[in-house]
Amino acid sequence: MAKYSKIAILFHWLIAILIGANILLANLAEDLPRAARAAYMSPHKAIGISILILTVGRILWRLTHRPPALPDKITGWQAKAGHSVHILFYVLMIVMPLTGWLMIGANGKAAPVDFFGLFTLDMAVGKNAMLADLGHEGHEILATPLLVLIGLHVLGALKHQFIDKMPFVQRMWP
Repeated sequence: MAKYSKIAILFHWLIAILIGANILLANLAEDLPRAARAAYMSPHKAIGISILILTVGRILWRLTHRPPALPDKITGWQAKAGHSVHILFYVLMIVMPLTGWLMIGANGKAAPVDFFGLFTLDMAVGKNAMLADLGHEGHEILATPLLVLIGLHVLGALKHQFIDKMPFVQRMWP
């Protein structure tokens, strides 16, 4: 069985863990008062930037390192569906952080983001209420397709592993 490279596996699981953490942080902060919310949203922003950087690195890695071939049992439509899900994942892993950046950077009062105590990053892009609203709406709307894709990705891997009896999970397991 062909496996992904160690670097590809590292990118996959690191990004997956960070996305899970960001979903959790956003949900925990949802109904909190503004002051309490900052404790969750500050790491949410830093993690979002991390996801953006790691995704760009993952795409560059993917462009220069071929993934392992799919098992022969994977039919044409399943291969196309999997490929489409991966492309949509890459798009969302770039667009979600950018819409978040736009949302906070264009509101005119964005505080610099504390990047895990290492440095701060000025997110300001200039005050523009329309862009801030566009970023906010885009960020919230895209959360649903991201969750759907995560579900499809996990269900597809589990289907191949347990129903089709292919060692599919091991391809991306450390």
